[in-house]
Amino acid sequence: MHDVPEIEQQHQKLVSMLNGLNEAVKNKEPRTDIYRIIDDVIAYTCLHFEIEEQLMVEAGYPEIEAHKDKHKQLVQEALHLKEKLDYVGGEMFTDWFTHWPFARVLAHIQYADNQIKDYISQHSVKV
Repeated sequence: MHDVPEIEQQHQKLVSMLNGLNEAVKNKEPRTDIYRIIDDVIAYTCLHFEIEEQLMVEAGYPEIEAHKDKHKQLVQEALHLKEKLDYVGGEMFTDWFTHWPFARVLAHIQYADNQIKDYISQHSVKV
């Protein structure tokens, strides 16, 4: 959401954190390190979602519940990352991982969050 600098900075940080996680996975860093990075990404994502949801409340965004549901789904998928790594092992996880986080998170930022930005712009909501 380019009109809200704090949210845009958080999006950039999330993408950077996911890039770091991707590098750790590709470099086959120890699982404990990857688990720690996953935990950091999840914690930051939850903080970001709280702030974003508060912004939606303040703006009177009509699709807030659907957007919150998308947030919950993304968090649940992220929570399963460690389980997935344990279940499929390192090589399969690396192949699987390169397709999941970036596509899902970037799609959410580009599509769902842009809907909020458009709503704020169209309704001249001050945030």
